[in-house]
Amino acid sequence: SMVGAQNCSARDLRFEGLFQFVPDSLLSAIPPLDPDAPKFEDWKGIGAKILVATRAEVAGGELTVEVRVYFVDSGATMLARKYSGKADNPRVFAHQASDDIMTLTQYRGVARTRIAFVSDREATKERRSKELYIVDYDGFNPRRVTVNNSLNIQPAWRPDGAALAYVSYRQGSPLLYLAKIFEGQSVSNLTGEKGDSHAFAPTFSPDGRSLAFASTRAGNMDVWAANADGSGARRLTTTQASDTAPCWSPTGQEIAFTSSRTGTPQLWTMDSEGLNVRRLTVQGNYNDGCAWNPSKVWSEIAYTARLEAGGFDIAVIDLATRQVRQITQGRGSCEYPSWAPNGRHIVFSCERNKRWEITIADREGRSIQTLATGPGNNVQPDWGP
Repeated sequence: SMVGAQNCSARDLRFEGLFQFVPDSLLSAIPPLDPDAPKFEDWKGIGAKILVATRAEVAGGELTVEVRVYFVDSGATMLARKYSGKADNPRVFAHQASDDIMTLTQYRGVARTRIAFVSDREATKERRSKELYIVDYDGFNPRRVTVNNSLNIQPAWRPDGAALAYVSYRQGSPLLYLAKIFEGQSVSNLTGEKGDSHAFAPTFSPDGRSLAFASTRAGNMDVWAANADGSGARRLTTTQASDTAPCWSPTGQEIAFTSSRTGTPQLWTMDSEGLNVRRLTVQGNYNDGCAWNPSKVWSEIAYTARLEAGGFDIAVIDLATRQVRQITQGRGSCEYPSWAPNGRHIVFSCERNKRWEITIADREGRSIQTLATGPGNNVQPDWGP
C-alpha cells in the first residue's frame, strides 16, 4: 500500500527524533494536500515549517514515487527526488526517501541500515544450534545467513556491508569465519589459528582494513590485530590475565577492550599498536563488551555493566568526563550494545520472561523499544551500514 510506504517514511524520520510532526488533529483541520500544487497558506496556518509531499503511481508492475520537500514559509523546494522500480517492496522507497530527507540535517539516516544478530529459533532438543540472521533496522524482513546447525555467534559487520565476521564452532573449537553475504560464500579460520588455539570477538576497523580479535594462540586470551583478510596478525596485549572483546575508536587510532588484569573484568583503552594502556571503567564489578560511538559528535563508549547487584545493564561512559550514564534499568538483564552508524541509537539484547529480544534505545536512554525480529532467543546484535 502506498499509504504504507508514506507511513513507513514518517516512521523512519520519527525514529531519528530530529523532527516534530504536526499532530493529526491539526492535519484534519486543513483540506487534503494536492502534491502538484500545495497551498502553503493552509500549512502555515497549522504551524508547519517543512512539508513533505509524496506521490506514487503504479504502472505495469513498476512503482514510481516522487518526493518533494518544501519550506512552508517561502514555498521553495529544498529537495526533490524520484524513485522507481519493482512495485513489490514499497518499504525500500520509503527508507530511501527518509534517508534523503535526513541529508537536510547534519546526520546520516539509518532507514536502510541492517542489524545482524544470533538466534536459536532453529534449535531442537537434539541440537542446540544458533544461527546468524540479518534484519532491517526496524525489525522487518529477517533473513538467515548461516545454515550449518552448529553454534554461530558474535557477528561483526565489515564496514562495506558486504560481509560479516563471526565465531563458529562448526569445526569443534571456536574459530573466526567470514560470511560473504551476497556471494553466499564463507572463509573459514580467517585468522589462521593452529593446533588448539581459539579465536573470538572479531571487529573491523572503521576503514575496513584491519581486524581486531581475541586469540589464545600465545597461551592465554589476548587481543590481536590483523589485516582484514586475517594475515599479518600482531599481538596487542601481553598480560597473564584474560584480554578480550576489542572495539575500535572512530578514527581507528585506539582500541578499547575488556581485561581482568585487576581482578574483575573492566574496560581499558590502548592505541591500535597496543601501547599507552589505560583503565577506563572503575564503577561496578563487571564491565564488558565495549562499543565506541562511531560519530565524531560524541566521544563515548557503550558497554555491558553490572552496576548494582543482580542483572546486567547497558551503560555509556563519556571519555572526557568519565561520567557514566545508565541506559537501561529494571528491564531484566540487558547486554551486548552496538551503535547505529550515526551514533544516535544503541541496539542491544534484553531478557524478559526468560526470552532474549533485540532492543533499541536512543543514546540518552529516553526511549526504548523492542524489535519483533521473530521467535526464539535473539542476542548479540551488531548494527551495520
